[in-house]
Formats: sequence, structure tokens, C-alpha cells
Amino acid sequence: MTKLEYILLGYPLHVVYRILNLFPQPLLMPNQKLKDAHKGGICFILGSGPSIHTQDLTKLSGQIVITQNHFHAHKDIAVISPKYHVMVPKYQLKEYDNDWRDWLKSMIDRLPADCRLFADGNTKYLIDEFNELKGRISYIQTGLNAIYMRKAYVDITRNIMKVPTALTECLTIALFMGFEKIYLLGCDLNQPVMLQENGRERVRFYGLSPITDNAAEVQIEKETETSGGDWFWLWQIWVQLNLLNDYAIKRNIQIVNLTRGGLLNVFPRKNYEDLINELCTSKKGAV
Repeated sequence: MTKLEYILLGYPLHVVYRILNLFPQPLLMPNQKLKDAHKGGICFILGSGPSIHTQDLTKLSGQIVITQNHFHAHKDIAVISPKYHVMVPKYQLKEYDNDWRDWLKSMIDRLPADCRLFADGNTKYLIDEFNELKGRISYIQTGLNAIYMRKAYVDITRNIMKVPTALTECLTIALFMGFEKIYLLGCDLNQPVMLQENGRERVRFYGLSPITDNAAEVQIEKETETSGGDWFWLWQIWVQLNLLNDYAIKRNIQIVNLTRGGLLNVFPRKNYEDLINELCTSKKGAV
């Protein structure tokens, strides 16, 4: 599908999802218990950018942390001990299902047993194969197209915006759960540049995962890179991030970028180490 076809055909599909949002979806209704579950709280969303190697994440011990995709490969994952872990929707053909099964197994092995996972409804048939994941999964459904929206739709009991990156998914979930301060780390968002300069093995801090180390991913990256599609997707990410930021600002919610470097410029930046020191000082003062 060309970019023009995507734009022209995207609107009718967007309308369909808007209509579907008028009706309850049984798979998503359990998410209602998560509404404002952390109202007024603080969380850290960790991305997979290479910059994450330059920051000491053990300082996040005791904080509410949201990780994504293959972040559980991080050497300090046991200390970080994320409370939530978010997976992108399944985007590969069924012939690659075993790669996704291997990926799920790696999460079971590495993530804390009490970590709640968010997965798209299109992975349910795979997740149902693992008894270890029963009671730990919250499902989401995507479909709304941000380029036809004037404000973010932040309700995970209904269809949310499409996911060009797990970051927008994580932010939507965090906003739904009512966090008042949301801090971002490792959200470099410079994949097109990194692919050209360093190759696909160095785009993410962990290299490759079971679902990216296959022929399907190589083909997707080749097509988007040569067609300019990666820049088109990056623009859509920025559209979503601005919508989410507007939503947060209107509700006095702070989203702050602690990432060292990278292209992400939508949110105000702050130094990670300075913030950790501030939090430690505040905690001591409250004792």
C-alpha cells in the first residue's frame, strides 16, 4: 500500500473504528478497573534506544516502571522490576508465529511474576497457549488513525490510536491509569538515521529480538527505508505524540523526556540524574 492509498483508505477505516467505539467490547471491558489506578502518581516509561546504555537504571528500583517490547533483555531487569510491560500488536504473518512464541517465552523467563502485560487482541490466540500468563494480561485494540483526529482518544476500554511505536501505546496506557508525572528514558526515536549509520543490529540497545531477527522484519525495514516510509511513519508518531501531549497539558499532567540525546523534541527535557536526586531528596524529607 502506497502512502497515498494509506491516507485515502485510512479515513473510512478510521470511521469504522469510531463507530465500533460506541459499543462495549468484552475483551477490553476488564481494563475499566485500571482507570485512574495510579491517579496522581509517578511512572517511568523505558524505551529501547541505544542511549539507555548510558544511564544507570538501577536507580529506578522501587519506582513504577513501564517497559516495552524486548526491554526484558536488559541486564538490570530484575532490579528495575517493571510493574507493567507493553507489547506492540502482532504485525507479521502466521508463518512467524513460532518467533512470537519464543518472544513470549522470553518475557515469562525474564519479567517479574507480578508484572502485568499489555498485548493487542490479535495476539490472544498465542498468549492463550501459556498458562504462566493467565491473569497477567490486559488486552488493547488499536485502529483509530491520528492523522484524522484533533484530540487524543485515551480509553483502553475502546479502540485506541494505531501503534507506529510502542511509546504512544505506553503513554496512552499511562494517561488512562492517571499518572500525574510521566518520565521517558531511552526514547531516541532516531531509527531511520541509526539504520543508515549503524545497521539494524544497533538500532535498539538489545540488538535483535525473536520477532525482529527474521526475514519478515528485514523485508519490512528494506521497503520502508527505500520508499521513505520510515519518515512517513516518524511523522505519524509525532502527530500522535503531540495529541497525547495536548491531552496531558489540559489535565496538568507532566510528560518529561529524560532520554540522553535522540530526536524526540515534543516534551520538555530534564537530566535523568538530577531528577533522581530530586526524588531521593523529596523522599528523605517526607520521612
